[in-house]
Amino acid sequence: MSRKVPTGTIAAYAAPLVPIWMLHTPALSILPGIYATVSGIDLATIGVILMLSRVLDGITDPLIGLLSDRTNSPIGRRKPWIIAGSLLCIVGVWFWFRPGPDTGALYFFLASIAVYVGWTMVEIPHGAWLSELSDDYRERSHISGVRTTAIYLGYVVFWLGPFMPFFATTEITPDVTAFLSWVVVALLLVTVFITVTRVPVGRVDRKPAPDLKAAISGLARNKPARMLGAILLCSWLASGMVAGLYFFYIKNYLQLGDKFGHIGLSVAAIGFVSSSAWGWLGARIGKHRMLAMCILSTVITLLAMAMIRPGPTAFIALLVVFCLSSFFSAGSTVAYYALMGDVVDYDELKTRSHDAANYFALITLFQKVGLGAGVGVALVIASSFGFNPNGENQGLALAGFFVAFLGVPIVLNSVATVIALKFPITERRHRLIRKRLDARASRKAGAQHA
Repeated sequence: MSRKVPTGTIAAYAAPLVPIWMLHTPALSILPGIYATVSGIDLATIGVILMLSRVLDGITDPLIGLLSDRTNSPIGRRKPWIIAGSLLCIVGVWFWFRPGPDTGALYFFLASIAVYVGWTMVEIPHGAWLSELSDDYRERSHISGVRTTAIYLGYVVFWLGPFMPFFATTEITPDVTAFLSWVVVALLLVTVFITVTRVPVGRVDRKPAPDLKAAISGLARNKPARMLGAILLCSWLASGMVAGLYFFYIKNYLQLGDKFGHIGLSVAAIGFVSSSAWGWLGARIGKHRMLAMCILSTVITLLAMAMIRPGPTAFIALLVVFCLSSFFSAGSTVAYYALMGDVVDYDELKTRSHDAANYFALITLFQKVGLGAGVGVALVIASSFGFNPNGENQGLALAGFFVAFLGVPIVLNSVATVIALKFPITERRHRLIRKRLDARASRKAGAQHA
C-alpha cells in the first residue's frame, strides 16, 4: 500500500477510542476503590473478581481476534465488531458507573464483564485495522500516535467530570460516574458512526484465516511476537499492581482524596499533548528503542513515588512525578501498536497469511490479563498484610502495601526494558520484510493476469 493516509481519515479511525478509554480510565484505579467504600465489598473479593474476569479475557480475546479475521461483510471485517462492541459497552457502562449501597459483588462482576467484553470487541478489530490502513513503517508510527492521542483525550474527558460546576467537590463519587456514563454513551454513538462511515476498509486478504490450532501455532513460532508479548505482560502486570492500589495511595497514605481530579486531568493532558510527538520520535530513533526508554523511565518514576511523604509538598511532588510518568506512558502505547503492525508483516512473510486481529488480540489480552491480574494480586497482597482501606495502616501493613504497589512493579518493568532493547524488527529489517512481501504480491498479480 505505502501511501499517505489522509489526516481526516486517521482522526475518524481513532475517534471511538475516546469513549472506550473513558471506560478504561477508572476501571482498575478508581471503580474498585469506590465499590470497596460505597458498596462495602472487601478488597480480597474485588481482587478475585478482577482476576476471574481476566480468565474470561483469556477466552474471549483470541476468539474475537479469530472471528474478526474471518468476518466477511459488506462493510468489511472490522466495522461490524466495533458496532456490536460499542452497543454492549453502552449497556454495561449504564450499570457499571452506578455503584451504591445495594450493588454487591455479583453486580460489580456482571457489569464489569459486560464492559470488558464490549471494549474487547472494539479494540481488537480496531487495532488490527491499523496494519490494514498502511504498511509503511513510519506512517504506522504516525497513525499509532494519533490513536494514542485519542486514548488520552478519553482520559481528559473523564477527568473533567468532577470539575463540572454542578458537583459540590472535585472528588470522584457515584454521582460523577453516573453523569459520565451519559457522556460515554453519547460519544460512542457519535464516534462509531463517524468511523464506520468515513474510514475505508483498508487492505483485505481474501484468503481464509487459519483455524484456532493453526493460529496458536503461528503465534508460538513468531519470535518477535513472543518478545513483544513478554514486554506487554511484564509492563501491564506492573501497571495493574500500581493501578490497583493507586486509589488508596492517594486517599489513605498521602491524604489527597480531594486531588484525584486535579492529578488525573493533568496527567491526561500531558499524555494527550505528547502522543503525536512520540509517533514522530519512534519513526526516527526506532520504535523498540523508544519503548525501552519509556519503560525504563517508568522504573525511575516508581522510585520517585517511593520517596514522596505525606505533607504540604506531597501534592506538587506527586503531580510532577505523575506527569512525567504519563509522558513516557504515552510513548509506550504508541510503540506497542506500531510494533505489532510490523510483527503482523513478519508473520505474513513467514506464513503467507494476514491475521492481524490475532496479533492485536495479544495487546488487548496481555493488557487486560496483566492489568486485571496485577490489580487482583496487589489487592490480595495488601489485604494479606493487613492493609485496611478504611482505617490507619502502619508497620507490616504499610510495608506489604508498598511491596505490592512499587517493589514488584519496579522489577517487572526492569525485565521489560531489557527485552525491549533486544527486539529484532528494526526499520531496516522491516524494509526488507516489506520488499519481499511486495515482490511476492507482484508475482502473484502477474501470474493471475498471465
